[in-house]
Amino acid sequence: MKNGFVCKGQEEVQKLDFLIHISYNICVNHYRAMTLTTKFKKDLNILRAAANKEIFLDVKNPKLYKKLKRYYKDEVNLTGEDPDADYNTIIECIADDLMGVI
Repeated sequence: MKNGFVCKGQEEVQKLDFLIHISYNICVNHYRAMTLTTKFKKDLNILRAAANKEIFLDVKNPKLYKKLKRYYKDEVNLTGEDPDADYNTIIECIADDLMGVI
């Protein structure tokens, strides 16, 4: 004990951090708790603009659009035959998910 603080060894602190990291990953990967707003929180302004039809997401930010297609692949049927229909489906999903977000 030094100045009223408990000193722990660096190895003990690293072990604790490692255990917290593992339990967090198990919970997130097991329950799929990532929502659109948590997964893409840095891109919310771009997503809002796309949902309001101010920008075309596949033209303005194709990498983000590809990530969104992967995110929604289990929820909606994206055929790939009609890119416009797939785009509109993705935009509808984004608009629905952003409906509750201020």
